[in-house]
Amino acid sequence: MPFHTSQKGVALITALLIVAMATVISVNLSKHLQLDIRRTGNTIASDQALLYLMEAEYWSRRILKSDREKNDYDSLDEDWAMDIPPLPVEGGQIRGKLTDLQACFNVNSLYHDGKPDELAITRFKLLSQQLAAPVSFDLSQAIIDWLDTDLETTIPDGAEDNYYLNLDGSYRSANQAMQSLSELRLIKGFENKITLEQMQGWLCAFGTNATINVNTAPKEVLKSLSADMRDDTVANIITLREDEPFETMKDFMDKNKLSEIIKETEGLSVSSNYFLLESEAKIGQATTLMYSIIQRDNDGKTQVIARSLGAY
Repeated sequence: MPFHTSQKGVALITALLIVAMATVISVNLSKHLQLDIRRTGNTIASDQALLYLMEAEYWSRRILKSDREKNDYDSLDEDWAMDIPPLPVEGGQIRGKLTDLQACFNVNSLYHDGKPDELAITRFKLLSQQLAAPVSFDLSQAIIDWLDTDLETTIPDGAEDNYYLNLDGSYRSANQAMQSLSELRLIKGFENKITLEQMQGWLCAFGTNATINVNTAPKEVLKSLSADMRDDTVANIITLREDEPFETMKDFMDKNKLSEIIKETEGLSVSSNYFLLESEAKIGQATTLMYSIIQRDNDGKTQVIARSLGAY
């Protein structure tokens, strides 16, 4: 083969290699550019969603303030409790739902002011007895040990560091008020997923010893108010409050003839100061879920005291 012909072959192969390398580089650059564009778009959508969620907070606070100006009680027929369908916004949609945190049993009420609350413990035990498969031990003791500031285990069913440090993936007890109901998954007795799932609708956790609102509490929580509370009495309470909410605790006790059933009304009320806003914004391909705890004082002034993304 002539020398010049061989050179032409080498040059052709070199040219083909250069074209192939340029193609690969071009494809990679294009791929990275598309990923960058998508990443930037998702970031912009997430930021936009967060702004919408903050507006949902503001709107909810206005609703709660307006509600307090109308009356001094809270019930499930008021504007704040109404389900609103998803609302269209630029680039997607947003939805929000307000629930009364004082409708449920606040686990932080089991231990406050440096000591266990015996009335709250009694009510919690009555609540846990309503499980489809009741547990054979006292769940409240482990919760109290999680909340209290000492390391002394409550006998027989409590748990402190000496229990949790011996688990796989060891950890310490919090020794402070629970900030989220999801903490229950860490507490002895709640490793059973079924127990936790059943009680989630009855329990809540926020950093205060708040009352239970008898106008909004579900039947299980109402039944926990006394060992003598029967199913037909609970059903009658719910029927009466649907027709006309109880405006005072006297109304609640008198209309249901509860004086012989509920001996202690401490920790009960017909109004609420703490609400949970669950809001979700879908913008483009991005979905952002946020939980906000809103506190309202007796004058109607509101503030967001806790906020979390993705889980409550």
